[in-house]
Amino acid sequence: MAQAQTPLTAEKNRLARLEQSLENRSVGLEDVENELLSYEYKLEQAQKSLDDLRLEYEASRQELNQATRAHESTPSSDTERRLKKAKHAFAMAERGVDSRSRRLEFIKENHQQLQQKLAEEKQAIADAKAKISAQQDKISKMVEDMLAKAEASERRAAMARAAATNEKPKPPQIKAQVEPPKREEPAKKVEAVAKREIDADLLDYVKRETARLSDLLADEEGNDRKTFRDLELRPIGGERVPFEFLGENQYRLVTTVESGRQTYKINTWKFRRTIPAEDDGARYVFIFDARRLSRPRLVMYPEYVLSELN
Repeated sequence: MAQAQTPLTAEKNRLARLEQSLENRSVGLEDVENELLSYEYKLEQAQKSLDDLRLEYEASRQELNQATRAHESTPSSDTERRLKKAKHAFAMAERGVDSRSRRLEFIKENHQQLQQKLAEEKQAIADAKAKISAQQDKISKMVEDMLAKAEASERRAAMARAAATNEKPKPPQIKAQVEPPKREEPAKKVEAVAKREIDADLLDYVKRETARLSDLLADEEGNDRKTFRDLELRPIGGERVPFEFLGENQYRLVTTVESGRQTYKINTWKFRRTIPAEDDGARYVFIFDARRLSRPRLVMYPEYVLSELN
């Protein structure tokens, strides 16, 4: 029975990794949704601005036609000034319409890309949920098989005990002296320890988040004003850990975590995350993104994954 726990534990760890990946995907989905909401507002404003400018363009075109006819019929210094002013206003309106049309097309293109990204994120989340469901079924099947084997073993043992009570006692046999097994050297034990498995989704997530943070902090003239004077991470039932301010409303800390379903509190916000059993006691990187206080983000991942980025 004890030997069967190893593969079962491995499958439970895989399930926790899948749940962790789903949580990371959910954070990514929120980012896309927030950005899409922002672009929908930009799209609305850009369209309104273009419509207003087109009205100005049409009014300036009519004024130019009238000023041209007036100057051609009765030329004078007044009609010449009016014509010059009308030409300038028309040229400005024309450039404005062209500029805002290009801006609108740019926003539309980004909006379409975000819609596509949103669809991809939703599909990725659906795939992650399907994997989690399949993994849960696999674990349930393993547990059922283990229980069935245990019950079968117990039945065989009971039958053997019942048969032994009906047999005549036999004289004890003298067992040949067996040389005790040699103890494995510590160095060999170290070699036998498998390298920690790093999930591909987790690695991709860490790459995206480190790149995002690097790009955000690359601006030398960025925002260095702190939104919070003191910001702490408060694991439920754990000790408080202070964040380090990085700039651009980004806060970072590294601390050890406990396995299982955890709740982390930052000010009044609560974030729930799954920590696999194999990460119990591991150091995790926490990044708190406070740019949107209505919906702040908590990014977290194992520190050991950073060594795979080099």
